[in-house]
Amino acid sequence: MFLNLRFKSGHGAKPLVQVTIIRLIGYREWTETLGSDREHVIQGIQAQLHRELVNGFSKVNAWAHPLRYDYLFAITNGVNREGLMSVIKDLGEYSPVPLSSGTYASDNPRIAEKEAFKLAMKAGPWGSLIGGVDDGLVAMAHIDLVDSTSSTEWTSSYQLYEHVWNVINQVRLYLAPYGGITLYLGGDNMISIVTPTIREEDLRPLSELINARVGVGIASNGRTAMKLATEALDSLRQQGKYGVLMLMER
Repeated sequence: MFLNLRFKSGHGAKPLVQVTIIRLIGYREWTETLGSDREHVIQGIQAQLHRELVNGFSKVNAWAHPLRYDYLFAITNGVNREGLMSVIKDLGEYSPVPLSSGTYASDNPRIAEKEAFKLAMKAGPWGSLIGGVDDGLVAMAHIDLVDSTSSTEWTSSYQLYEHVWNVINQVRLYLAPYGGITLYLGGDNMISIVTPTIREEDLRPLSELINARVGVGIASNGRTAMKLATEALDSLRQQGKYGVLMLMER
């Protein structure tokens, strides 16, 4: 199914996704200074960084998630240079090492991420390189496996965890041609940032393949796209329906 809502007046429909990558410079070297009884310290720092990353970028209507924790990922459509610098500066207060960042926009999220990563690697400590900012569209697919939680009654929590990661790999491979950047959200939920030109018929075979509901949000910023994707997913659940529902920003 497809619900095509009108975009808000004056909104351009450029299919560009803006990605920001934040690099923790010298992170591995820092961990090695902590001695052998260090993992609990590292996990605590990572949890704190995750919280501040999500909170900071959500305040500017962006959406963020850790990548390996020595690299952090954000969808920053509509966020200008000053906004980016402010969030990264605040995040730096919680980082044990200097940060650098890169930002790039492309119609393909994977290309945007790759170029943003290159810029983050080139930038020096506390530096940011921006290859262009964009106020176009971002599409996010929120994927929920159907009835997977109930399977814990006859398997185990760890076997369910293994199953979810196997499915994540299937989703990753399926959505790669659509620029998909697929991330685990927890439980039996995952998110994939995809090209905004993706169609319902592109996603229906994936939904059938992995037995999942897929809610897609298309909006001018990451936070709204995620909200709409979750709203679409909740609508499918409440109606007891399967498949794909796409919502666009009004």
